[in-house]
Amino acid sequence: MNDLAQNTRPIRYKLLYPETQQILHDVIMSEAKNLTEKFYSYFLKNEEAAAFLSHDDVRKHLAPSMEKWLHSLFDPRNPEINHEQQRKIGKIHAQLGIPIHLVLRGAILLKNELGHNLVSIMHDPVPLGDALLFACNKIDKAIALMSAAYVTNTKRNVRTVEAYRVMSLGQDMTVERESQLIALMEWSQNFLFTLIAHDKSFCPLSNSAFGLWLRHRAIMLFENTPELDGLIQKSSEFDQVLLPEAKRINAITQQAYTLKFQAAVQELKYLLTTLFQRVQGLERGIDPLTSLLNRRFLPTILSREVSAASHDQSALSIVMLDIDHFKKINDTYGHPGGDRVLKQVAERIQNTVRPSDFLFRYGGEEFLIILTEIDGLAALKIAERLRETIENVPFIMPDETQLTVTASLGVANYDGHPDPDVLISNADRALYKAKQNGRNQVAKN
Repeated sequence: MNDLAQNTRPIRYKLLYPETQQILHDVIMSEAKNLTEKFYSYFLKNEEAAAFLSHDDVRKHLAPSMEKWLHSLFDPRNPEINHEQQRKIGKIHAQLGIPIHLVLRGAILLKNELGHNLVSIMHDPVPLGDALLFACNKIDKAIALMSAAYVTNTKRNVRTVEAYRVMSLGQDMTVERESQLIALMEWSQNFLFTLIAHDKSFCPLSNSAFGLWLRHRAIMLFENTPELDGLIQKSSEFDQVLLPEAKRINAITQQAYTLKFQAAVQELKYLLTTLFQRVQGLERGIDPLTSLLNRRFLPTILSREVSAASHDQSALSIVMLDIDHFKKINDTYGHPGGDRVLKQVAERIQNTVRPSDFLFRYGGEEFLIILTEIDGLAALKIAERLRETIENVPFIMPDETQLTVTASLGVANYDGHPDPDVLISNADRALYKAKQNGRNQVAKN
């Protein structure tokens, strides 16, 4: 299939008589909306496929895109299939992790429904056979191109995920481990204080800083390890078992419950420590100047977060930050001065965001931040806090002089579009707006 899909020579189909071509075109134009509705109606009811879909996504993005795809595929003015369009669709399927068998099942569904439409209006078997063969070949060729791109990008994503894991485990895992142990202990202490005060407003572990880290970074770092599975299972028991029990305790049962709770926390600490002790690696994929991630891992991480936001119906935002007039800083202080500013900006970003967020040196004087489970309004507040932190605290230059630096920031939040590149483009446009409006400000797309 890959050889067929990657062959640049167009496949020549049997030419249709003009009247047959016109009938096929008319059917596509009149039935594209109906075909699309049947397609998504089927997959929204399919348990496996529904994990990648929502009614809102279908209505806003997917259904219009499929109608447009059908019109383009059978446009008589453009008899050759748009290879780049099919490959882009296959790439998006791979980024979202949509199983290829669901894509193939969708093609079968489309061909069946289109065939029923043609049979209902074409009664001469010869042109009917020509139209059916032509339509099926067109769809099959498109699917072959999608599949080739899907396989290529899936392999690349698997390699990148593994490389990211190796790189991340090569960082200072002792610091990472200790910070999560502290986060866990802070949550457990607050939980016990709430218990002692007979206050029923317990914070679930899943909503704590540790819970966010476990749900986002830990899955990327330690995926498919038994310790992580045990950690996730034990963590879920806190919210599903221990938290409801805490709301029912009284003076008689409080001591026994406290001992049970502390034992469960100790088990979590053991699992967490074992998880870190088990893994080690080399430091790769890190920007050597700022120690932030470089762009190599951005597509993999952002695709995963977009998929998670779609599946969980959770918020997701990204911030793009550009240091204002950075060339002037380099010209005045030389590259050592520019490097000093870049390092200090990176440190201020790290001190402002949470451990569950992802930070990238996007290129030059640009940074990109993925804010997990943060909506647009909260992302704007974080971006403004970053802007103020950069502007209000002077930067120390190599000659020990102080320099005031400003930055422009663009914010975009996930709106249900399945393509992660759209989210980056939206943030980039917002950043451009901030710079056009005078710099040293935050703008939202």
